[in-house]
Amino acid sequence: MICLFCKENSTNSKSVEHIIPESLGNKEHILPKGIVCDKCNQYFAIKIEKPLLEKQYFRNARSRNTVESKKNSIPLGDGFVFGKGMDKVQFGFEDGKNFVVFENEQVLSRVLSKGKGSFIIEMNDEPEKEDLIVSRFLAKCALEFLINHIKDDFWIDEIINKEELDLLRNYARYGNGKFWKYSQRRIYNEEDRFTDHINHPEPYEILHEIEFLYLECQVMYFVIVIFGIEYVINLGGSELELYYDWLKKNDNVSPVRRPTEKMINRKL
Repeated sequence: MICLFCKENSTNSKSVEHIIPESLGNKEHILPKGIVCDKCNQYFAIKIEKPLLEKQYFRNARSRNTVESKKNSIPLGDGFVFGKGMDKVQFGFEDGKNFVVFENEQVLSRVLSKGKGSFIIEMNDEPEKEDLIVSRFLAKCALEFLINHIKDDFWIDEIINKEELDLLRNYARYGNGKFWKYSQRRIYNEEDRFTDHINHPEPYEILHEIEFLYLECQVMYFVIVIFGIEYVINLGGSELELYYDWLKKNDNVSPVRRPTEKMINRKL
């Protein structure tokens, strides 16, 4: 067995690869041992996933949605308390209760002396666009989800050795080449809930969803939605125009949307 990314022998690798980090709510999308070697697994954890999760948007989104890390902790989210101006605080959630962390003792004393205070949670609607870490993270996920769909050893070897995927592979693992473009847009809000009268009639939330879009011209796009934001990357090259054309022809409806799935009207 050889590694999907470095193509070195990974027969003795012991770590499993979470395609999406556990800290983004993933408990199911996991690759078997050896698909990604221990060295590449550790590289992605430290150099790609850690800085991604530490970005202000992802940290605040995880805090707002109370998504635990693999160590069962929920990150602190940014917020403000009103006084003479706006002072920065942090919000946390533990044992079913919310709490506030004050960075300034004078601000804490002022709030305590009044016995009340007005707080707001900082809302970062989406990450900064054209971000290198996000781009390489999407490249990694695209290759891992592609191989995760295959159970036959022959076709697994085909993907690992496919030269057409080497540009994306080396970009994800080593950062080689120019910036790989990706599409980013919000398609629903974090607090939105859905029902599916066939697959899941009870209301549910969606932390992430994934789909591949394969066009007749043999161009394949990887589509992933995290906290309501759709990210799209081309597996064969840094190109998105054909995806935008596809959206126009399909009323801008994301490929991940199922006809049976309906968003709950929160005004009802």
